[in-house]
Amino acid sequence: MKNIDEKLLMWEAATLYYKDGYTQQQIAERMDITRQTVSRLIGDAVRENIVEIKIHDPQQDREELETLLCERFGLNSAAVCAVSGKNDDLRQLMTVKSAVSYLQPILSSGSMNIAVSWGRTIRDLIQALPQLCAPDTTVFPLFGATDVEDTCFSSNEMARSLSDKLCAKARYAWFPYLTENEQDLLLLKNTGYYKKIEALWGQIDFAIVGIGNKDIVSRFGSIIGCPVETGCIAGDIATHFFDENGRLIHTETHKLCASAEDLRKAKKTIAIACGSEKTDAIRGALRTGFIHTLVTDEHTARQILAL
Repeated sequence: MKNIDEKLLMWEAATLYYKDGYTQQQIAERMDITRQTVSRLIGDAVRENIVEIKIHDPQQDREELETLLCERFGLNSAAVCAVSGKNDDLRQLMTVKSAVSYLQPILSSGSMNIAVSWGRTIRDLIQALPQLCAPDTTVFPLFGATDVEDTCFSSNEMARSLSDKLCAKARYAWFPYLTENEQDLLLLKNTGYYKKIEALWGQIDFAIVGIGNKDIVSRFGSIIGCPVETGCIAGDIATHFFDENGRLIHTETHKLCASAEDLRKAKKTIAIACGSEKTDAIRGALRTGFIHTLVTDEHTARQILAL
């Protein structure tokens, strides 16, 4: 058994090596001993349990994060993917790949009414999906058309792209998301186009949504009926805005979209989102009661849980 003086030497060498990041040569110079003695002290520190080495299993770590997300936010399931760095593009790529793996068997089962939202993550997901066959499946958007040139922010284009990948039937929102007044709103609600989509909104088997952060307000506020000065907004799901506690923020009333009740009644809703800039939005989204499953990366998951 080592005496107390020897253990103090082990502690000092191990602290400099493992905690402060010194090299063995630097430790030898600082402690005025040989490098070989430093190596022996560090090895003895492990054997004497002064240093405890714990090896983390990445798979186990992810499973723990998934369990914590489900417990904290009442989710049915979560899929947390591993990622080697914190680069946003890499995190997005790995999160989308994880979502594809999760979705493939579900989408291939067919016989579903699938609702889809918009955004870059949803576009990337659809592009990454392999060609599948989903018999007796109908794909449709969660809200009407908007005057946005970027196709990833076109509700009908997202529905068309996903239906093509699934060899499924597409139903389009041949009406605007935002109307100019109450009269136009009532007229459009009486059209056959609207009534067909409205019926589908009430029978959602599976919804695939992204989570927008507050930047969407500054970019598309006037287009989606959300004043830029609404400062308490944390994010949106399918144009339903919420604060950091998940409380819905009612904005423009002249809009044609699936209602909050439609989203809550959906049999299953999967949200795909990641990134440090979306942490507050994801946390708020998980508190809305809309989401059953979250797909994200491990860094985002830890940030969501940290607060």
